Amino acid sequence: MGLQKSETPFFICIKIIIILEDMLVQQEDSYQGAYVNGQKHGKGLQKWAKGDSYNGDWVNGKRTGKGHYIWANGDQYEGDYLNGQRHGKGQMRWKDGATYQGEWVSDKRTGKGQMKYVDGGLYDGEYLNDERHGKGQYKWANGNQYYGDWVNNKRTGKGQMKWADGSLYDGDWVNDQRHGKGQFKATNGEKYDGQWIMDKKM
Repeated sequence: MGLQKSETPFFICIKIIIILEDMLVQQEDSYQGAYVNGQKHGKGLQKWAKGDSYNGDWVNGKRTGKGHYIWANGDQYEGDYLNGQRHGKGQMRWKDGATYQGEWVSDKRTGKGQMKYVDGGLYDGEYLNDERHGKGQYKWANGNQYYGDWVNNKRTGKGQMKWADGSLYDGDWVNDQRHGKGQFKATNGEKYDGQWIMDKKM
């Protein structure tokens, strides 16, 4: 009976030490994969203490080629990398359910791509520095849709807006508003072809 009492604290200490060692290991960055001249080069899996992980190609210590990156918060990217940045073609999936499939330049959505939003909206078109910029089509969940020019995420330039009820506007836009010359056709037969200022007929 006395032997069991003397051993109990010892085993408890051992267990505590093992748990602490495991926690310490989990808090450290780790890499499993190929090396060349002391640098990550080839296929490899990198895990960071903060919870992020990357599994894919490496060149001279940087993520370059094809890879799959998972952030600690649940966001994921799978596609092309260059010098540690998303660059080329790839898919981004956010934890809230939004997705982007398309082109990337220097870690930014730049080029042609398709973005699906959580609210049901869908954009298919051109991007620049993570913003809708260039030609593109946006479809809202309520049935409205726009095709035309975009500047810094705003309908700006020439574009056509079709509402779910069948109404149609074709003309100039500035900062998401009908502004300039445009033609409007309503479902009740109303027509207007002329100037617009900040979404209002002149």
